Amino acid sequence: MTEAIELGASGPRRLGAAARGYLVDLARELRLSLLGHRWLLGLVLAYWLVGIAIAYYANLPTGATIETYLPIYMEMMPGMLMTLVIGRCLVIMVIERPARPLTQIIGELRGSMFIPRRVANALPMLVAMLVFGGTFTVIKSTIPFFHPYSWDATFEAWDRWLHGGVAPWLLLHPLLGKPIVTHYINIAYAVWFIVLCFTWVWQVFSLRDERLRRQFLWTLLVVWILLGNVAATYLSSGGPCYFGRITGLSDPFQPLMDYLSHANADSPVWALIAQDVLWQNYLARDVQLAAGISAMPSLHVALTTLFSLVCWRTNRWLGALMTAYALVIMLGSVHLGWHYAIDGYAGALGTVVIWWIVGWCARKRAAGDPASAAIVGAG
Repeated sequence: MTEAIELGASGPRRLGAAARGYLVDLARELRLSLLGHRWLLGLVLAYWLVGIAIAYYANLPTGATIETYLPIYMEMMPGMLMTLVIGRCLVIMVIERPARPLTQIIGELRGSMFIPRRVANALPMLVAMLVFGGTFTVIKSTIPFFHPYSWDATFEAWDRWLHGGVAPWLLLHPLLGKPIVTHYINIAYAVWFIVLCFTWVWQVFSLRDERLRRQFLWTLLVVWILLGNVAATYLSSGGPCYFGRITGLSDPFQPLMDYLSHANADSPVWALIAQDVLWQNYLARDVQLAAGISAMPSLHVALTTLFSLVCWRTNRWLGALMTAYALVIMLGSVHLGWHYAIDGYAGALGTVVIWWIVGWCARKRAAGDPASAAIVGAG
């Protein structure tokens, strides 16, 4: 009887020992991960402190640097992780098709997907990006406080000059100016945030190519800071949908906005709701999810360009698909009244330049250059 009890208790004991072993390994890997990400984390910490100072100076709540995205972060993260796991299972079953798919799935679940190294490698950046995202939104919301919108008339004129004297939205209208087409472009534009989140989580957890992962993370942060904050503040502009309200001039985009309102009556155009919400937040100087008005450069185009660069380095079909999506976002940014065409050109070009510089630093680091190692971070 005693022997049976001991045998029955051996299962929980083994489970407890395995859990303790996992936690020990996780703690060891987490120390290594914190060391390896120290420059990235240092950048995020410095950015957060700057964001707190800016929020305080602009009389905005400093707690918004963390609280803005915390609720949606906690809601979305479990679902995103589960979706990525399911996606990997589908790849195994549909594309790779091994002789024993279930055995391979179970093997990867136990020996690859949730190993301490993968989890520990992701945790610092999961926390860092929560803080970074909230800080970015706070700083973006202060753009008109430090530099009132003043470039819209100039960008509208440059846009027409660059496109043969015709506004880009008019060039696109014969192709895109149908309510059902506008509706689907609007959907593609709306899911950009989800694509951003999944691409980021995918790379944060990836162990496949550490150099690619670091290049993505560094480029992502630098694009947000240099293009989304620094350049956006200097080139402060609201975009076509706000042109008349910002400049007080005759609005050349009113026909476009009238068409979008007409299309919305036929098939929902959520961009109109988002534009109104952003304008109300701007008037109230309120920091909310995705708040802040800024047209130049377009971060929607900038980041889909980054996603394309990552995907081309991963798989050519995935790269082609993401490039097509980036093109839709570029066209949609103009067609939906969010951006001047040159906003997208600047965003794409700026991202490619930053990506190249970060990659160059990584190659120099790999060759043993201490100076660039300090820039890219120790692995």
